[in-house]
Formats: sequence, structure tokens, C-alpha cells
Amino acid sequence: MANFSEILYELILEYNNYQKSGAKDFAKIIGLNATTITRYLNGTRTPSVKNVILLADFFKCTADFLIGEKCESNISKFKKCPPFAERFESLLKEYGYNCLSFSKAAEIHQSRVYAWKNGKRVPTLDNIIKIARFLDCSIDCVLGREI
Repeated sequence: MANFSEILYELILEYNNYQKSGAKDFAKIIGLNATTITRYLNGTRTPSVKNVILLADFFKCTADFLIGEKCESNISKFKKCPPFAERFESLLKEYGYNCLSFSKAAEIHQSRVYAWKNGKRVPTLDNIIKIARFLDCSIDCVLGREI
């Protein structure tokens, strides 16, 4: 996550040079508050999963690239993310886990895992990263963005 602010800065700089618009204009175009973008750039705020998807979709890059987990973004088309509960249930099946076994193996509190599966909560970006690392897959895979 340490590289997120640097990568976002570079992407915005490229976009602004191309579009000849300022940071406030960029924030308005993408639908986020300019203060939120500034906090991301300063590293004082971690983006929500929803905003990572929004930014990755806007810049046509992988979420993994955007947050600094991968050095390059070689995919340019993505699926619309399904609700996380739906995606999480399919990941559990695909990787052969139930909520309890996943919770123990991934070392994530059982109540969180059940809340994700039942659609009562959406994981933080840190937990999405933890899930991706545990399953040895991309963040985009966890989010259901990969085609």
C-alpha cells in the first residue's frame, strides 16, 4: 500500500497532462471529493475498496497495479464487480473452504468471514489484500474484476 499514493500521483499527472485539467477537475470528473484525492496523495487516508475499483476502472489498470502489489498492469478489460458476498462465496467454493476453515487458515476472525459471506460487511482494502495473498491470487480475482 505504500506505493499507492505515488502510483495515483503519476496516473493523475499523466491524465492531467493529457486532458490539461487540474486536480480539482480530476476529482470532479471521477466523482470523488478533492479532499479525498489529496488525502490519498498525501498517504493520510487509505481508499475504500469501492474507490480502488472506481480509480482502477477509470485508469483502466488492475487494482493490484494501482495499490502497488504488481509492477505492471497488463489487463485492459475488466468485468463489473459482483457484490462481495457473492464473489466471496464463489472463492470459498473454488478454493475448497467453508467459512470456519477459511477463518482459521487465513487467520481472519470468524465473525468477519461470516459477515462477508452473508453480505453484512464488505472487507477493508487491507483484508482484500490479505485474502489475495492467502489465496495466492490477484486482488482483481478476489474482487471478481478479472475476465
